[in-house]
Amino acid sequence: MNSEVEKIQVFNTLTGKKEDFVPVSGKTVKIYACGPTVYDSSHLGHARKEIVWDTVQRYLRFVGYDVVYVRNITDVDDKIINRARERGIGPDKLAREYTFAFWEDMHALNVQAPDFEPRATEFIAQMISFVEGLIKAGHAYQAGGDVYFDVGSFNDYGKLGKKNLDELMVGAREQVVAQEELQKLKKNAVDFALWKSADKDELGWQSPWGYGRPGWHLECSTMVKHILGETIDIHSGGEDLVFPHHENEIAQSEALHKHPLARYWLHNGFIQVSQEKMAKSLGNFKTIKDLLREYEPDAIRLFVLQTHYRNPIDFSPESLAAVKSGLQRLVRAAHLNDGLELKGAAGKDILAAAEKFKAEFRQAMNNDFNTAIAISHLYQIADQISALKDKESAARQVLIDVLLEHAAVLGLTLLDNRKNLKDEQKEKLVGILLEMRQKAKADKDFERADAIRKQLTDIGIAVMDTPQGATWETI
Repeated sequence: MNSEVEKIQVFNTLTGKKEDFVPVSGKTVKIYACGPTVYDSSHLGHARKEIVWDTVQRYLRFVGYDVVYVRNITDVDDKIINRARERGIGPDKLAREYTFAFWEDMHALNVQAPDFEPRATEFIAQMISFVEGLIKAGHAYQAGGDVYFDVGSFNDYGKLGKKNLDELMVGAREQVVAQEELQKLKKNAVDFALWKSADKDELGWQSPWGYGRPGWHLECSTMVKHILGETIDIHSGGEDLVFPHHENEIAQSEALHKHPLARYWLHNGFIQVSQEKMAKSLGNFKTIKDLLREYEPDAIRLFVLQTHYRNPIDFSPESLAAVKSGLQRLVRAAHLNDGLELKGAAGKDILAAAEKFKAEFRQAMNNDFNTAIAISHLYQIADQISALKDKESAARQVLIDVLLEHAAVLGLTLLDNRKNLKDEQKEKLVGILLEMRQKAKADKDFERADAIRKQLTDIGIAVMDTPQGATWETI
């Protein structure tokens, strides 16, 4: 890690250009990344977003910044309520189920846990206070049991998404035939809900405006304020969030606080299938769990990071499979010294090669986190490692250490899975552990039984209890 922070340039969606990255407060960097709405399994598109922002925060820490990284959980939303109704369960139960599933996926992909991971339902009181502040300031109004943000009261509306307010008004009015009564209540057709009324049998909370629940945009603004403060360094998310979500966050936060919500707005591109965005609504997605049954976590991370984060990625089984050879190229180089006694010494040429790689890696990452170029440098040093003989193993180890250190910045473990147990051996060992667990349960030693189950989960084995006994699968 450098004692001095690096000069980094980032592409700011707000200004539409690359800018020097200068945090609000010295070496401290406050990042808020929009997290999942937990109503279904996460897919490769979600994985890209999480891998990208995980890598960004890893690199910022690597070069010397003190990072506070926040990723929220949206656990109250119409999608959650509707899906829970379809399944005949409570929305809180559904949200918990998919929150745990999301955590499992992130752990499997070596995505580090954020410093804070607030759930929207934990901040209802603060959201109500936020809305009250907007009403008092003349930026929001009550209509029926709802509260709307008055877009016309905020002069800069549309600045993030480069939208013209007058054109938005016209477009919105053309789409409201089915919502005519609702539109009669709103001052402007594009005014968005801060608080939405709800029926008593729905998920909701009491408020000064009646029983209801918060709007999605309000949730993020409130959590940013109460965890990180009124102005943060980086607000990130997928490019589909630019408008209206992040636009609305800016409007309500800056209307209330009178200063910028975030200094830099960063957005990742989509993963596409046949030139269309990968999305649940289109039915063209691959869940993370499905992918992990076929590919190593490192392969998925490498697939995501070999393209610059702002560019789209075209997905196909072939494109992801092609990454395997590149990954093995890195893995082989990283483990060439395994079991060898170190011989020789690193000369000036090796030390110079190591320093050259470090500089080139940082240069790539300092240019708007260009992981594609950074990975190309990983391949180059891997080839240098592979070119050295066993009698030069000490010199080779210098380069291996550098390779592993910088691969870790990208979240790559480079584990040697060539030494994995054969399937028959794995089945026998898991069977032994399940028998031990069953005996512990029979002896009413539930603590021991739970510990065995957790140990299996930690190594990627999911245990399912059925009437016929325990079964397992790789996760």
